[in-house]
Amino acid sequence: MGQLSLDECERIRGYAAWSVDGELSQVEAAALAAHIATCSACNAYAASLEQAARLVRQTPLERLDFPIVLPSRRLRFSRTIQVGAAAAAVAVVVGLSAMLPFSAPAHRSATGSVRVGGVYLTPEAELRMLREASLRDRTAHARFVR
Repeated sequence: MGQLSLDECERIRGYAAWSVDGELSQVEAAALAAHIATCSACNAYAASLEQAARLVRQTPLERLDFPIVLPSRRLRFSRTIQVGAAAAAVAVVVGLSAMLPFSAPAHRSATGSVRVGGVYLTPEAELRMLREASLRDRTAHARFVR
C-alpha cells in the first residue's frame, strides 16, 4: 500500500479528537477505524487521546475557595458599545483624513498659543478643551456602567 498523505492523517486526528467526545458519525467512525488500522502514528495519537480523556474524567473535582464572578450583561453590552464607538471613531478619522487636503502642522507662537488650521489656541484654551472632553467621556462612561 502507498504512503498516506499528511492531510489524511490530520483529518483522521480530528476524527480521533471528536471520537473521544462521542461526536463522530458512523461514516467518520468507520474512516477512523480503517485509518488507524494501517497508520501506527495515528493509532498512537488516538490511544494517547483516549488515555488523556480517561485521566481527566477520573480526576475528582476540586472545590474553589473563592467565587467566580462573571460581568453583568449591562457591562458586557457597554463594552460592546465602547468598542463599536472606538472603531467608528477610527473609521471617521481615517475617512476624513483621506478626504481633507493636507494642512500644515500646528505652530506655537512666542506667546505660547498654538495655531491649528487658521485658529490660535492658548494653552488655557487647550486645557479647557481637554477637561471638557474628559468630563464628557466620564459622564458617558458612567451611564453605561450603572
